[in-house]
Order: sequence, then structure tokens, then C-alpha cells
Amino acid sequence: MISITAPVFDIDGLIIVEQPDVDGLSTITRRSSRIATLDGRAAFNDFGYSDADRILTIAWRPKSQAETDNIIRMIKAYSRLIVASREGCFIGAPDDFRTDDNTVQFKLLVERRLDL
Repeated sequence: MISITAPVFDIDGLIIVEQPDVDGLSTITRRSSRIATLDGRAAFNDFGYSDADRILTIAWRPKSQAETDNIIRMIKAYSRLIVASREGCFIGAPDDFRTDDNTVQFKLLVERRLDL
């Protein structure tokens, strides 16, 4: 289960998704790069881990057309959305919204994890 909310008070700015298909919640990548050296080895630059490198892809079957209309409205109205899940609470920029017959999907480019 996840929730998608507006970053400021919005009477309709909440969507609860009971069975989402979320990609990117358990993905961990480090800010590192590898450079080949002339002696046949490699040099590494490692700048650690950041939640800001995550991209959450969220897909679900909306309960109604009103729910689809509401997520479209929130994506158009807000440059940031908050997604809460079992992994934590993230704020990020919505990107690449798609809808087809029975599925809604969008990507959230994570800006940061919200602390308690």
C-alpha cells in the first residue's frame, strides 16, 4: 500500500493505492564511476549513496475515473508530490504520466527522503 499526496493542503490531494506495482523502492545505487587507466587497471570515484538517485515507477488500476482525474490534476498542479510506502516517505517531481485502458502509471524523480 502507498499513498500519494500533494505537498501542501489540498482537500482532494490524497490517493491511497492498495495494490500498486512500484519499481525502484528496493533499488540502491551509489554515485560511483569507473575510469580505465593506462596500466590496465581502473580508478574509481565513489560519492556514496543518495535517495535522490531513485526513480519510482508507480502503476495501479484506479478504483474510478475520479481517481484517475485526481492524479492527473495533482500532476498538473504540483511540481512535487509525496509518496509514502513501506520504504519511507519521499518527495519528488512527477514525470512521464501514462494511462491506458485500466492502468495509470507515472514516474517520481525522488528529490529526497522526508525525515520524521
